[in-house]
Amino acid sequence: MNDASTEAVYGRVCVTQHADALVVDPVPPTDRHGLLAAMRATVGPLRPSGLGGVGVAGVRAADLLLAAPPLVLRWTEAARRFAENRARGRDRHADVHRAVESIKAAGALHAKTLLADLDDAERLDGHQLVNVAAMVVPDSPGLCVFDEQGAGKTVTLIFAFDLLVKRGEADVLIVLAPKSMVPEWPRDFERFKGDMYRTVVLTGSRREKREAVCTPADVIVTNFETAVSLEDELASLARARDGRVVLAVDESFYVKNLDARRTRAVRRLREWCGRAYVLCGTPAPNSPHDLVQQFGVVDFGVTFGGVEIPDEREAAQPVVQQAIEARGLYVRHLKQDVLPDLPGKSFERVLVPLQPQQQQLYDTACRDMVLDLQSMDDTTFQRQLPSFLARRMALLQICSHPAAVAPGYQETPAKLLALDAVLEELIERRGEKVIVWSSFVHSVEQVLARYPQYGAVRYDGAVATVEERRDAVRRFQEDEETRLFVANPAAAGAGLTLHRARVAVYESLSNQAAHYLQS
Repeated sequence: MNDASTEAVYGRVCVTQHADALVVDPVPPTDRHGLLAAMRATVGPLRPSGLGGVGVAGVRAADLLLAAPPLVLRWTEAARRFAENRARGRDRHADVHRAVESIKAAGALHAKTLLADLDDAERLDGHQLVNVAAMVVPDSPGLCVFDEQGAGKTVTLIFAFDLLVKRGEADVLIVLAPKSMVPEWPRDFERFKGDMYRTVVLTGSRREKREAVCTPADVIVTNFETAVSLEDELASLARARDGRVVLAVDESFYVKNLDARRTRAVRRLREWCGRAYVLCGTPAPNSPHDLVQQFGVVDFGVTFGGVEIPDEREAAQPVVQQAIEARGLYVRHLKQDVLPDLPGKSFERVLVPLQPQQQQLYDTACRDMVLDLQSMDDTTFQRQLPSFLARRMALLQICSHPAAVAPGYQETPAKLLALDAVLEELIERRGEKVIVWSSFVHSVEQVLARYPQYGAVRYDGAVATVEERRDAVRRFQEDEETRLFVANPAAAGAGLTLHRARVAVYESLSNQAAHYLQS
């Protein structure tokens, strides 16, 4: 590689643990300064990494492919793929972005002309045709499909994959989804494509899941936890197909945090997939920062490459919005636009005074927490933050049902008394089916025990099997005697179809905005 071998500077290129950058380690390890100088001549300004090598941000990883003597790089397979993906993404991104924006601006009629070879196009609504056309743009890395819940994200993904297969651009689809959504994907594929595709769901023991990955399949569906434990097997499948695997991440707000194991596993798997689609109706439930990793899964970080995003939510919002408008590959349709006849939402706050014992418990717990907070410095507070968060949650539990944290509590709590009147009016007098959301296991159990006359079914973490959860949904949707659905939004909020109810009652809320928005 360099005739003057004694002058060559060697480095070994690897992907960082977070799968968002490269690190180049000197060979031998003692030649860090020589490596840094040689890399600066190729890549530009760089800083040493804290791990003894030289870090290269994802946005600049492609520059390492141009390294020339005296810099001699030894690449791991994953690192070279990482850099090549970002080189391709950078080179093609502007053209793909223009094509997507043109399709969105021109609308359904133009999209239909681009989809002349799409089978069963008449089954799609206009906005879904736009989605599919944008999803199959040539040389595209994929798309963020951020349509609001109920607008048909799953069907557009199915039709887009079908068209990519027909055009000879894809062979296999890997779907990663929350546990509650995994069973829905095979059903939807069968509904829209019959027996055209063999769909395999990864369930059972680890051995059974590994065997399922190795069976011939067109569509593989699994949850995020299995994607972590079987990352190597899924990545091996994708590598063998070399760009002909499509990755779909359902409810992609689950991969918004780069520190989460599932996010890192998804990012590493994505490197071996030709296209990636992220699907979510509430992509930014907590802050604009939530969008960064979701776009990164699709476009290898091009949208936010080099963008400095402030930590403060208010300051970050215009920065994130500007980057998305300038470079983001996405579609977003609201139900009010695509389903104009759908009635609007209405909200009613019911203010409930606490019961006497309940009020006393709350006042005591709140006063003690405030006194403890006032008596400590910032350092001590940070050290004890988990404890204070738990105490804050206990306050919410007292407002819901104090027995969860105060075993001797004997009253009927205020919210259950209020729920008596609410459910009597809605179910008995109006004939409605009702969903009751609660964030606490004890409260879910108390609601179920109090209203057996409504044929209540349960959907939360205590309902362990997929079959039991599906049966609860089926009974609520189909059985006229099942008029009450009691659920925890953390378990049931994402993607379920519960349209037999027009009314939802929030007995309690969690700290996660995503749970509320999804439910």
